[in-house]
Amino acid sequence: MAGYQPLVTPYCLPLDLAERLVREAGDIATLKVVLAVARLAIRQGQPAVPIAAVYSDQALRQGLRPGGTDREPRNEIAHAIDIAVARGFLIRLRGTTLSGQDLEWVALANPETIALAHHQPHQLVPRGTEPPPSIVIERPNVFSLYEQNIGPLTPLIAEQLAEALERYPPAWVEAAIVEAVHYGRRNWRYIQRILERWATEGRSDETHSRDQRARRLDPDKYLRGKYAPLFWSTE
Repeated sequence: MAGYQPLVTPYCLPLDLAERLVREAGDIATLKVVLAVARLAIRQGQPAVPIAAVYSDQALRQGLRPGGTDREPRNEIAHAIDIAVARGFLIRLRGTTLSGQDLEWVALANPETIALAHHQPHQLVPRGTEPPPSIVIERPNVFSLYEQNIGPLTPLIAEQLAEALERYPPAWVEAAIVEAVHYGRRNWRYIQRILERWATEGRSDETHSRDQRARRLDPDKYLRGKYAPLFWSTE
């Protein structure tokens, strides 16, 4: 862009973003993932952190591992990143190298980083890897899905979608948008009612799965089969 002057590349957590985090972050996972990105950016000396580095960060993995389990917290980290991007705490950058490798980074969403992401995105990413010809800012899938199928993404709608992502699985929000389009009810209120109904009654496909599991249970297996002794009363 002619006349554009590159700005200092900040990778510390700026005061205004810290204040927004304290005021607006709805869950501890979002807060942890933003702090992890800030720490990793400081360590590498570049604002944009490879997404793989976020998933492999040991402190974040320990912090978001489901309590009482040894399950890998990848889904929890991915969900927290989605919310942080939707809330405007992080930006997500993507690019594809000439050799076909897809690359993804996340960075703190402060004004200087956003300006560089629009005008000189290559200054944000770590050096030493094959640079993609172009790097673009990617919005959350639900934002694009809403804008393409329902209507303009106003600040109020963006806020409501971000709140929905905090409350429901991203797949639910996307499916609710698709269902609203299917029934020709292209408005946020209808999408919201779908999500509320699923939260109360469960999604039909998930209910179906639970029914299938229930039908597979065979009481005779436990009362008369080889497992029967385990359930017999000794009285």
